[in-house]
Amino acid sequence: MKTPDTEIGRSFDVESRVLANGLTILLVENPVIPALAINATVLAGARHEPEEIAGLAIMASNLLDEGTKTRSSLDIAEAIESTGGHLETDASFERIVAAATVLRQDVDLGLELVADLLVNPIFPEEYIAKEKSRTLAEIASAKDRPQVVAGWAFNELLYGTHPLHRPAQGYPESIERITRQDLLRFHNDFFAANNAILSIVGDFRISEILPLVEQRFGSWPTRPVALPSIPKPVRQTGRREKFIPMPVQQAHVYLGHLGIERSNPDFYALQVLDTILGGGAGFTARIPQRLRDELGLAYTTFASITSTAGLDPGRFVAYIGTSPENTRLAIDGLLNEIRRIVAEPVLPEELQDAKDFLTGSFVFAFESSSQIARFLTQATVYELGFDYGEKYPRLIRSVTADDIARVAHQYLDTVNYTLAVAGPDDDKER
Repeated sequence: MKTPDTEIGRSFDVESRVLANGLTILLVENPVIPALAINATVLAGARHEPEEIAGLAIMASNLLDEGTKTRSSLDIAEAIESTGGHLETDASFERIVAAATVLRQDVDLGLELVADLLVNPIFPEEYIAKEKSRTLAEIASAKDRPQVVAGWAFNELLYGTHPLHRPAQGYPESIERITRQDLLRFHNDFFAANNAILSIVGDFRISEILPLVEQRFGSWPTRPVALPSIPKPVRQTGRREKFIPMPVQQAHVYLGHLGIERSNPDFYALQVLDTILGGGAGFTARIPQRLRDELGLAYTTFASITSTAGLDPGRFVAYIGTSPENTRLAIDGLLNEIRRIVAEPVLPEELQDAKDFLTGSFVFAFESSSQIARFLTQATVYELGFDYGEKYPRLIRSVTADDIARVAHQYLDTVNYTLAVAGPDDDKER
């Protein structure tokens, strides 16, 4: 079936099909750029892995292109490089992706490689050892970065036992526990055609590409997929605080609480609120303007409740990096600006500027075929509708000052919040 979809400034059609094995296919002809973006998404990620082997999903995604039943890692690299194309894998809390960008004449090879990575990975032992070493080095390096450490502590306090409490890359001890059998089991449990979405955007004709898709992905097995039941995190009552002493020159502050799911109907009003309160690129918002520009407390400061919204509630977080002697002043400054947007109506010009910024920058999410391919998956997962490009500006422009007041009062809390600070050992100004 064809569903009309309109983005800012132009239109495109989405052809949606489901193969006999349950694989959802989303196709958009986009002849403007002589290349194709192939995005294959498995609907499982770090949120579905056992706590004791946290980091399994990220490791699995990183090892997909290190060898399959028919190709070595060198074979895979040489095949894609011979076309001048690009092949990559990635993972998040919700999804694992294998994506390729190829020219039109190489689309069959691109489809074949992506399918091979998802259907036939073998997770070679020697590459598992290398990946473990790389991940452990990455975690060790991150432990020396106070902004990362404070963010980890914030998530641990905020989410409790929910999977979002842990770093997506896992912990040193959980990485050490991962075996090849764990990787194969994770693949067997979740990598199934009926648990995946294939989006293809670019210079092709649907009648020509469908047989190629059927040939390369039609034999991908379908099987029952038992996604684990994950209880939703509960909004905290009371304050939670943690200070992590580190031998650094700056204090890094995370302040906030549980946020919203992407499906929340107030998402758009909250996105406008985010832009007014915490800012976007090129936008002068209240917290940066007050704490950075007027008070000189930081180079970097921001706040957002919508940027991490997903299948699970994200987080409302206000961040600032500041001199240790200004830590208390910075925390009070964040709280004061949050209180102010809850208590006082936003100015008409603030509201209009925020709407103009969001609708004006929205077009940049659809500049390339790969961006559109990713959007098609997100639109499906979050049930946004393929007319989202047309709806989004209307939804943003319909937000009123009363909407901002309502959602600020409903979703922001300056009493029951989590505070995590990483800074110098001798910081006495908390």
